[in-house]
Amino acid sequence: MNSRLFAWILGLSSLLLICSGCGEKAVCQDSKMLPVEGWRKNDLVAFDFDLTDTTGAYNVLVDIRNNNDYPFQNFWLFIHSVLPDSTEFSDTLNCVLADNYGRWLGKSSGSMYHVPVAFRISTKFPQTGKYHFDLVQGMRMDTLPGISEIGMRILKDGKE
Repeated sequence: MNSRLFAWILGLSSLLLICSGCGEKAVCQDSKMLPVEGWRKNDLVAFDFDLTDTTGAYNVLVDIRNNNDYPFQNFWLFIHSVLPDSTEFSDTLNCVLADNYGRWLGKSSGSMYHVPVAFRISTKFPQTGKYHFDLVQGMRMDTLPGISEIGMRILKDGKE
């Protein structure tokens, strides 16, 4: 029962953060809760964003929420992207969640930590339409504990 209450409170907190979060520069954003027991190695998390502006530059961020159960300093993430014309790309992203002394990075709320990690900076989307992203944890554990939520944000690049 406690894990259900915790998941409900965490979901409500996440929704409030999303609603109050990024200000006017956020073009798209979404996040997904992960199972309390951990993120299984082959379970992908999918995001779809419909983009219409091919002239502007954007920053694409991966939002990671972890808790004290996460056993490592960093987090490897495999990202598979599909453009509207079905062109595919695969990337590996190293997400650093703690400093060299084991102190968690990012903003904290109790025992939860939020770290935004830059995936693409000042990038342009070459086509209008649906962009699809599949995220898979790239750690060497069958079930990775301590990552409670994963998300993506696309922001207008402030350099324009």
